Amino acid sequence: MSTTIQLLESKHPNAQGKAVFEGLVGIDLLKQALVDELVLVLDRERLNKWLKRHHSRGLPIAEEAAGKAPLILLTGDVGCGKTALASSVASAVADEIGERILVLETPTDVRGTGFVGQLSAHITEVFNQAARKAGEFGRGILVIDEADDLATQRSQMQAHHEDRSGVNVLIKQIDLLARNKRPLAVILITNRAQVLDPAVVRRAGLVLRFERPNDGARREVFRWLLQGATFRDADLDELVALTGGQMPYTFSDLTDRLGKAALRKAWKSDRPFGVGVLKESIAEVQPSPLLET
Repeated sequence: MSTTIQLLESKHPNAQGKAVFEGLVGIDLLKQALVDELVLVLDRERLNKWLKRHHSRGLPIAEEAAGKAPLILLTGDVGCGKTALASSVASAVADEIGERILVLETPTDVRGTGFVGQLSAHITEVFNQAARKAGEFGRGILVIDEADDLATQRSQMQAHHEDRSGVNVLIKQIDLLARNKRPLAVILITNRAQVLDPAVVRRAGLVLRFERPNDGARREVFRWLLQGATFRDADLDELVALTGGQMPYTFSDLTDRLGKAALRKAWKSDRPFGVGVLKESIAEVQPSPLLET
């Protein structure tokens, strides 16, 4: 069966990737954990040198880690930076290892139109294409967003035969990457980790859960938003309190919706951007609804 999948490509490091990565404030621990895991997966020589220096007789746990599938799972609530981080982290990793990295992202129509065998064929094409291009470039990262579309639990009663076959193929392709030691890491992104097939989740060497920003994280976001404006610590405290409660604002609520609404308000009324327009905009911009399970 012929396929027409065209992966989206970007080469890192690049200016846009660096700007997006640095602009993801309030999730520093998640960012560092992802960078560390990708360095471990994509720069095996660094691990080998460390082992030779400190464990010349061998280290079973390192050998086991090196043999695992190069799979990472990013999950959690909407608007919390998963996709933005996955598409930009390669710039930070490339700077860390001193080598360029090719990022390949699946298109939105990767599932196809429902013909028998089409989903399995598309998944196979995605991995074959990504492995080939990453090998030619040197190393790469395959980003699969909305992963629950491809990896829903096979045990679910409503799971169609086509879906179950697709999950089987996805697992096989992930295992092939580990077996063949291809220079390719895979990042799966989903808002609904609870529906993923357990066999897929078990293969992930790192699972990062993204949640709505707590008080400290929202404080960092507002500090970032107010760069170039005049504000006091008390102003940050007030903004944090106004965006908390039982349904806190997400990261994208704060940066994309609230921040830009305040910017438009300041521009239209010809006054400085600052705490005042942010407080006015909070009254107009509601937080995103909680993700239903």
